[in-house]
Amino acid sequence: MQFQVPQFLDVEDKIIGPLTLKQFLYIAGGVGLGYLSYRFIPWIGVVLGLGFIGVGVALGFYKYNNKPLVFLIQSAIDYFRNDRFYVWERKEKIEETKLDLNNFKPTKHAPRLSMKTLSSKLSDLAWSMDVPPEEAEAERRSDELGI
Repeated sequence: MQFQVPQFLDVEDKIIGPLTLKQFLYIAGGVGLGYLSYRFIPWIGVVLGLGFIGVGVALGFYKYNNKPLVFLIQSAIDYFRNDRFYVWERKEKIEETKLDLNNFKPTKHAPRLSMKTLSSKLSDLAWSMDVPPEEAEAERRSDELGI
């Protein structure tokens, strides 16, 4: 039995001409508010009306970081509405220590392992892991005796 798998789930349907339902509602709301402000506020209403229409078009078409402008506005409102919790821990000031060369004492460092000794130690370890314990013990005794 075969089922048809829906494709293009993230693309909204174009319902009203080339506009989706959301785009149409944003633009219609902006134009409606623009008309009401023009009709009821004599001189300032023209500027407010153009502003409302601009916001409606921006809400319908503008995308910021490939997300609609509504998400940016919602995030800004949430940011200003919610409390922000800042944690600050005071770090103690580290005093600089001066280098005293009068009481200088040379220290003896352990010799570094060369690649030759390191590889021989690795091969000894690998050999001891491959050989059963009884044979390894016999090999160690023969090495001690020099046989």
